[in-house]
Amino acid sequence: MNRENRGCLLAIRARGSAGLRHQIQAALDDLGIKRRNQAILLPDNPSTRGVLNKLKDTLIWGQATEEILTSLLHSRSKVPGSGRLTDAEAKKRFGVEGIKALAKSLSTGDLKPQELRRRGLSTTFRLHSPKGGFRSLKNPSGKGGELGFRPESLKEVIEKMV
Repeated sequence: MNRENRGCLLAIRARGSAGLRHQIQAALDDLGIKRRNQAILLPDNPSTRGVLNKLKDTLIWGQATEEILTSLLHSRSKVPGSGRLTDAEAKKRFGVEGIKALAKSLSTGDLKPQELRRRGLSTTFRLHSPKGGFRSLKNPSGKGGELGFRPESLKEVIEKMV
């Protein structure tokens, strides 16, 4: 994949703010993730990945696939004034056939998350607590927990939270 055409990342805040260092809280605020169980779409570039690695003990994050984005945009997107995003609204704002085509262009990198915000669609999603709970928020994903980078299993977490 080209450096310019990398798609986007999805970060979910799994831990609250109690006991966090000020630098970590400031980094979360800069990203725009203010609450627990809140997700955000971010551009996939080295600086974003560096910030997410710094926040690995607070976030669950990974590459946003077309399936994940379609699910999020269908059920959790917010359009000012009209509520949820529909296929007609996606066609009007972005010139694509529908939500599935919008998700595909985001996952391939043809459309950046900044462009969504510029055209009036929020890139922050409020999610439910996961059905069945998290496995563990004390360990990283490699040691039986949920936190940190999740290359393959991010879809499972999103399915539990949507």
